[in-house]
Amino acid sequence: MRQAKRRQQIRSVETRERLIQAALDEIFEVGYHAATTQDIATRANVSRGALLHHFPMRADLILAAMEELLEDGTRQIRAVADEVQAGQGSLRGFVEFLWQLFSGRFFYLSLEMITEARNDPGLRERMIPVVKRFHQALDGIWSAFCDPARRPPQQAQVILNLTLCLVRGMGVQTVLRPEPSYYRELIAAWTALLPQIVDGAAGDAMFRQTISQVAEDAGGKPL
Repeated sequence: MRQAKRRQQIRSVETRERLIQAALDEIFEVGYHAATTQDIATRANVSRGALLHHFPMRADLILAAMEELLEDGTRQIRAVADEVQAGQGSLRGFVEFLWQLFSGRFFYLSLEMITEARNDPGLRERMIPVVKRFHQALDGIWSAFCDPARRPPQQAQVILNLTLCLVRGMGVQTVLRPEPSYYRELIAAWTALLPQIVDGAAGDAMFRQTISQVAEDAGGKPL
C-alpha cells in the first residue's frame, strides 16, 4: 500500500511537471492568449480533468510556469557566473550568455506573461513576489561576482543590473527590429566598456557621481 501511494505521488509530480512544460511550450509557440488550457492538456498528454486537479484556474498554471521559467533562468545564470568567478569563463562570455538568454525563449516567454500581468491585477499581484524572488537571487549572484575589495556588493549589483537592463531592452527591440548586426555592435561596445566599470577608472568615476547625486537628492551636501 505504501509503495502504491509513493508511485501515485511520483506520477502526480510528473504530471504537474509535464503540464508546466507544456504550458511554456504552448505559450512560446502560439502566444499567451492563444494558448488554451485544452491545448496545453493535449500537449502534455493528460486529460482536462487532470489539468484542473493540479491547476483549478488558468492563472494557477501561468504562475507555476513563470516560477519554473525564472528558477531555470536563475540556475543558468548562476552556473555561468560561477564559471567566470572560477576563471573558467570571461566577462565577455558572460555578457554574450546574457544576451542569448534575453533574446531567446526565456525572455520571450517572460515578456508574454509580464505583459499579460499588466492588465490583470489578480495575476500581477500573485506574480510580483515570484519576480521579486528572481531579482533577489540575481542580486545575490551579482554581489559575489565582483572582487569585494574593488566593488562592494551594492556597486556590483548596479553594474550587473545595468547589463541586464541593456540586454532586456535589446530583447524587446528584436521583436520589431531583426537586425543582428545592430545588436552585435551594442554588445561589442558594452563588453569593451564593462571591464573599465568593474575594475577601472570609469567605474570609480561613475560611483563617485552616484554617491554625490544620492546625497544631493537626500538633501545633503555634494560629496
